[in-house]
Amino acid sequence: MKLKSKIALITGAGRGIGHSIAVAFAEEGADVVLVSRTREQLESVAEEIMQRGQKALAISCDVSSSQAVQKLTKEVQKIFGRLDILVNNAGISKRSKFLDYDDETWFEVIRINLFGVYLCTKAFLPMMQQTGTGRIINMASVAGKAPVPFNTAYSASKHGVLGLTKSLASEVALSGYPGITVNAICPFFVDTDMFSGPKGYIVQMSKMAGISEKEIVEKVLGRSLQQRVLEPDEVAAMAVYLASDDARGITGQAFNICGGRIFH
Repeated sequence: MKLKSKIALITGAGRGIGHSIAVAFAEEGADVVLVSRTREQLESVAEEIMQRGQKALAISCDVSSSQAVQKLTKEVQKIFGRLDILVNNAGISKRSKFLDYDDETWFEVIRINLFGVYLCTKAFLPMMQQTGTGRIINMASVAGKAPVPFNTAYSASKHGVLGLTKSLASEVALSGYPGITVNAICPFFVDTDMFSGPKGYIVQMSKMAGISEKEIVEKVLGRSLQQRVLEPDEVAAMAVYLASDDARGITGQAFNICGGRIFH
């Protein structure tokens, strides 16, 4: 029970990585605030958490909206009075050739993937400062460290998340809160809807490249030393570690979970 009696909030918690992190946190004793734009998915995850004997609060929220995040903060403060762990996981990917992007699509990715991290962190960091301890975990990507053709908006957003993570980790510690850590997780492809769903990477790249979905998968596997796609629970295990007291000496870091895709 590494997270016993902790209060954790996870954005993008309705499916995929966020879902796995929420369940993993509950199994380690945390009560969980589940956030996404789709409430139906959250209710299902909340039921899983309550079956494990933990409290679950499902809140529909657009993390790219300042007003929505402010409302979310007030609700968490009212019900729990504090927040120990924030996982900024919500994200989207909309692939396109650079010259074919329309401005609104490009900015939508930035607003959710980067501005959403900024808004949520700015909203909940003061709660952690009140107790002097806390964990902020940002879901980045190997796309934040390596070039990603045909997905510049996503890559730019994840590079931004890493810059925010490192800078904020320094600022928080230097401001007298060394007990609050800020770290990032950088996965390669994970078996979620964003990868294999009807609007995911495989389908998008197959259409753009004019080759079969099977060939796209083969190309993806060829970029990993382990020749496989990751599972969401592998990312969740890292999140549990970073959220726990075991990781109290780690801040400003970006951990790759990529099967040997990159080495920096």
